[in-house]
Amino acid sequence: MPMPPSAMAPEGSACNLNGRDTQQVSPGVVGQQHRFTRSLISVGSSVCRICHTNTAKEPLISPCRCKGTLAYVHLSCLERWLNQSCRTYCELCRYYFNAVETPRYRWPESLRIWISHPRNRRNIESDLLILTLLTIVTVGLAAVCFLGMRYFIIEGNKIGISKPWTRGAIWFFLTIVILGYVTTVYLLCRDQVSPWYRWWKSTVNVRLVVDPQLLHRRPSDESSQDRETHDGSRETTMSAVDTS
Repeated sequence: MPMPPSAMAPEGSACNLNGRDTQQVSPGVVGQQHRFTRSLISVGSSVCRICHTNTAKEPLISPCRCKGTLAYVHLSCLERWLNQSCRTYCELCRYYFNAVETPRYRWPESLRIWISHPRNRRNIESDLLILTLLTIVTVGLAAVCFLGMRYFIIEGNKIGISKPWTRGAIWFFLTIVILGYVTTVYLLCRDQVSPWYRWWKSTVNVRLVVDPQLLHRRPSDESSQDRETHDGSRETTMSAVDTS
């Protein structure tokens, strides 16, 4: 999923502040830094990484292995993003969600949508033109062979070719023509049907199966451990400053 700069900034700022805790600074500065760090963590962890909002109508969940400010997302935002990207996994941590995929369109409707696209319609029209010309040529050759078979046999006898040889040559020629026609029709149909079929199968509605506990869990509950850790680090730093 795309990572907005606004979502990355709080985490980087918190890391920079933590890196300066080992320096000898006054207790007031340490307390100010700690309050600022806690506010960054609280703001970053309570915002959806897709819509950048936190509404009371829908809780934030952490459905994958992402941590920090990128861990929280609305279920509806995540499902909408997965449907648009045709994926069932997180693009950051590569975690595969427990998802149920259902076809978005029935095959008649998907075929209508596919044909209505201008590029696909042009390809179909060009292939139909090729198929029409090829059919006319094949039918013409077959008609000439069948209607003129007696004439070819008579002319073959004049130059010393027996009737079975002439008839066999004509049938061999017709077989080659028909095989070429069938092969060409198959290739034209495959070039049209295969892309449509792949698109139809990949166009699905993704619905995530989420643990109900995640829907009732607040981001503040998961960040409480981080606050306790920062409280402990602040007390340790202040003790070190007092000792020095």
